[in-house]
Amino acid sequence: MNLRKKFSGQFLVISIFFIFMGFSLIGGFIFQITKVKDYRLEIANINKEIDETKLEIKKLKKVESTHDLETDARNRLNMVKPDEIIYFDIQRR
Repeated sequence: MNLRKKFSGQFLVISIFFIFMGFSLIGGFIFQITKVKDYRLEIANINKEIDETKLEIKKLKKVESTHDLETDARNRLNMVKPDEIIYFDIQRR
């Protein structure tokens, strides 16, 4: 009888240990699955940003090739190079 109680106690402790390990593994898997989903969503967002940035770069290259940026900056924005002297013809106005 004493041996049966001892065995049932050990069985109870071992079964509780295995149940705890099972829940821990299941919880770990669920956590990993949610993290993978989050990372995939983040990767998709980053890929979308990359595509948008590539489109912006293509647009800027088109503008750069069709217009001389320096000429535009000088004419429209009245920008000058460092150490450059600008003369205005008063009689021209």
